[in-house]
Amino acid sequence: MDRRRFITMLLATCLLPSFPALAASSLARYTLDETGGGASFVIELDGRPEHHVFTLDHPPRVVIDLPNVSHVTAPSVAHQGTGLVRRVRTGERNGGIRIVLDLETAKSPQTRMRRLDDGHSQLIVSIDDPDPLMAAVTAEAQSHGQPRKAIIEVDAGHGGKDPGCISADDHYEKFVAMGVSDALKEKLNEDPRFEPSLTRDSDIFIPLHQRVLMARNHHADLFVSIHADAAPSQSASGASVYILSEHGASSAMARWLAESQNNADRYASTRDSNIYSDDPEVQSVLVDLSMRGTNIASQKLATETLDSLSRVTRLHNHRINKAAFAVLKSPDIPSMLVETGFMSNRDDSRRLRRPEHQQELADALHSSIASYFDNNPLRT
Repeated sequence: MDRRRFITMLLATCLLPSFPALAASSLARYTLDETGGGASFVIELDGRPEHHVFTLDHPPRVVIDLPNVSHVTAPSVAHQGTGLVRRVRTGERNGGIRIVLDLETAKSPQTRMRRLDDGHSQLIVSIDDPDPLMAAVTAEAQSHGQPRKAIIEVDAGHGGKDPGCISADDHYEKFVAMGVSDALKEKLNEDPRFEPSLTRDSDIFIPLHQRVLMARNHHADLFVSIHADAAPSQSASGASVYILSEHGASSAMARWLAESQNNADRYASTRDSNIYSDDPEVQSVLVDLSMRGTNIASQKLATETLDSLSRVTRLHNHRINKAAFAVLKSPDIPSMLVETGFMSNRDDSRRLRRPEHQQELADALHSSIASYFDNNPLRT
């Protein structure tokens, strides 16, 4: 099967919904197809049985548990073990079947359940890069055979007619955001691995969605939006990190799909994206897969950022927050929004206005971005 046909078939199966376990299954048959550094492991099942898919390390493995299946049938042609999957092992476990895929390198599985017309179903386990987005954003560098700088879009929140949060002593969030963003830009400029880009470099108003389009036009690899918070209680303090919530991801996908079908010049960057297709169904799957990869990457970035910020400032909480912020709704750029502190808290507000503290925050953000790319490098 050629690569194009395989990808088309995989995308088509992704369009179908998942189904809960409704009945026991006595028999499972599997096939394995490897191409382009990835693999598709397809299990044909009687009914729609329960399944669990997870990964293990040392050595890297993908494990598929089928607790309601009593027997599994291998393909007639033995697996050669020359690609990503070195070996396929099966055995009984707790009255069911466990299938183990021994991998050459650690990868991240995506699963889909496809219902067939004859009452059977297919469990499709697609195995690709741990961070699917990183493979996409480095394609251009690979095509030129040389490394490139990672482009970091730095977004200073608010601006112009939108002051953002205002402190009790009449200081504006938009100036704090601009100060931290400028310091971060300078820090990134000093690092030969990065090329910073600003959504705004002066006190101007830019609509929220326009900031996302600017990041795409700049071919950004990461998007970092800088803000300061406010709360009814003046005791609330500390920094927070946000990524896109599940609800926000759904609305972002819908908006992107609508824009990708628009021929207007303002959406040229959307139509030129790696996840654009003239086929609406394929387009939907591409965007869905990209959103999943982007969310994984965003969580990794946010984790690094919380750790770095904790060394220079208080944290409002020690978890990654999720919200449907408009500036986070890019399906193909890992994005996070950083609330550097509370303008409504007197101590936070005073510190946020100090250039020394703005530099500390910028240093921490640079450190988290550098750590992210150390662990998820652009391929050369």
